[in-house]
Amino acid sequence: MIQDEWKIIYERYYKRLYLYALSLTGNPHDAEDLLQDTFVKAYLSYANTGSIQYWLVKVLRNTYLNWLRKRRKEILDDGTCYLTRAAAGEDPLADYIEKEERRRLFAEIQQLPEQMRAVLMESVYFRMSDEEIGKLHGLSKENVRKIRSRGKQRLISRMKEE
Repeated sequence: MIQDEWKIIYERYYKRLYLYALSLTGNPHDAEDLLQDTFVKAYLSYANTGSIQYWLVKVLRNTYLNWLRKRRKEILDDGTCYLTRAAAGEDPLADYIEKEERRRLFAEIQQLPEQMRAVLMESVYFRMSDEEIGKLHGLSKENVRKIRSRGKQRLISRMKEE
């Protein structure tokens, strides 16, 4: 692929990959670093043989696992992550409420076990099929459905508690 195509791919998938990286790392700076490494590795290794979205998610996940192995002994900063969205400008109060709801949902997703969190993020933000998610994690489609269902149930019960 030529650089112009990769620029379009970057612009198309950056936000979703950033949210996924942020959910994995819990830190905006680490998520940015992870994302940069992901795009460089994907650019250098993509063979144009399948879904670019699937490839980017797979490279991001593998890059994260390598990053995690390197930092396993370090103490990670458990700072609060904030999601921002461009203001619609129509109703400031409604926009604020929506931002707060998204922030709460994202914070609750981060509290889920790693596998549930990954399956939910890949399913919701990337709209990956159960088969693709299963292939990525070495699970059957049925297990992916079960994990996603249990994750949603946990989110619902936690949101109701608040």
